[in-house]
Amino acid sequence: MKKRNLLLRISIVIFSVFTILYLIFSFSENAKIGEKAPEFTTQLVNGENFSLSNCRGNYVLLYFWGSWCGPCIRNAPELVTISEKYKSKFFDKNSKLEILSVALEKKEKKWKRVVNKFGFNWELQVVQIHKIVLNSSIANKYGVLEIPSKFLIDPDGNIVLSKTSFSEIEQYLEKRLIKV
Repeated sequence: MKKRNLLLRISIVIFSVFTILYLIFSFSENAKIGEKAPEFTTQLVNGENFSLSNCRGNYVLLYFWGSWCGPCIRNAPELVTISEKYKSKFFDKNSKLEILSVALEKKEKKWKRVVNKFGFNWELQVVQIHKIVLNSSIANKYGVLEIPSKFLIDPDGNIVLSKTSFSEIEQYLEKRLIKV
């Protein structure tokens, strides 16, 4: 009898977990290359309200990460390098590159240590706190199922690179860099 109750409880837990995961990921969209980047409005870590459309006219490197994510931590120096390399450069359509990082966290404080350690000094930083970190409303709009995830959005608001590497982003930007 005890064994039977235990098996029933385990089955219910497994079923519940899969149901929750299905619900979370069935409502997530998938941002595709060539399509308009899904619009969102959120609050930056400095307290200002922000909408993605505020960046129209510039390229946007949208970077989803977490302080608890090993690959994200390993990627941090590369992200900072790209930020530094392109912060004063101009691209086609007289555009610049904006870095927009979205930290997906369970707790509020840990991300600050990573930001300070690696020198994330760009203005557009967002932290979304959820018990299930990939349940972020912004991540769901972009179909983010793993982090780090990177998207490059062009000055017209279209996704030009999706779930890509930093080297692909750099290659893309270098072709559009205005040489002075």
